[in-house]
Amino acid sequence: MRSAAVLIEENNQKRELLNDENLGLYEEFLLYIRTDLRVDEQAGEEVLMDLLDHLLEAQEEDKAATDLFGESPQVYANELIEALPNEKKRNAALFIFSQVLSIAGWFSIMFGVVTLIMSFFQEVDNSIPLGNILVILGSVVVFSLSAVSIVFKIVRTTLFASKKKRVLGYVKAGLFSGGAVGLIMLLAWIVPDFGPMIRLEWWVYVLSGLVLLVVYKLLGRMKLY
Repeated sequence: MRSAAVLIEENNQKRELLNDENLGLYEEFLLYIRTDLRVDEQAGEEVLMDLLDHLLEAQEEDKAATDLFGESPQVYANELIEALPNEKKRNAALFIFSQVLSIAGWFSIMFGVVTLIMSFFQEVDNSIPLGNILVILGSVVVFSLSAVSIVFKIVRTTLFASKKKRVLGYVKAGLFSGGAVGLIMLLAWIVPDFGPMIRLEWWVYVLSGLVLLVVYKLLGRMKLY
C-alpha cells in the first residue's frame, strides 16, 4: 500500500495533466477533503487519487467534469467524506501539535529577525523576564490551537463558492490571523514583568524556531496507519 506521502507526491505530478477548468475544480475537492480534520489522511489521499484518475479519463474522452461530479460538486464531496473513516485520535493529536510547533517556530524566527534588524538602528535590550516568555508561549499555543480549526473552516466556506464569497473568506482568515498576532503582541506589552531576568540574543530565537520546525517535520512522519 502506498503511503499518504507517496500519494501526495504522485498527486502533485499527475495534477499537471489536467486542463485549467478541471484543475480548478479538482483542487477545490482536494482542499475540501484535506481540510476536514475528521477524515483519515490515508483514506482521503486514496480517494483523491481515484478522483484524479477518473477526471483524467473523462478529460481524455472530452467529457465535462459535471458528468463525473454532478451539478453540485460540494454535495458529491460531502457524500465522499461521509463514507471515509475517521482519522485516528493519535494522528489528529499529532497533526494539531505539529501545527502548533510550526506556528511557534515561525513566530520565534520572525521575532529573532526583527530583533536583529532593530539592533542596527538602536540599542536593543535582550533581557526578558522568564514569566513574560511563558505568557508569550502560552498565547502562541492557544492561538495555534484555535487557528488550525478556525482557518480550516473559513477556507472550506470559500470552496465551491462564488468569487465574492471566496474573497470574503480570505479577508476573514487574514483578519483573524492578524488580530491573533496583534493580541499576542498586546499581551506581551501590557503584562507586567515577572520572574527572573534572562538574556536571549536574536540568534537564540532563530535557532529555537528552526529546531521547532525540524520537530514539526519529524512529527509529520510519525502518523500511525
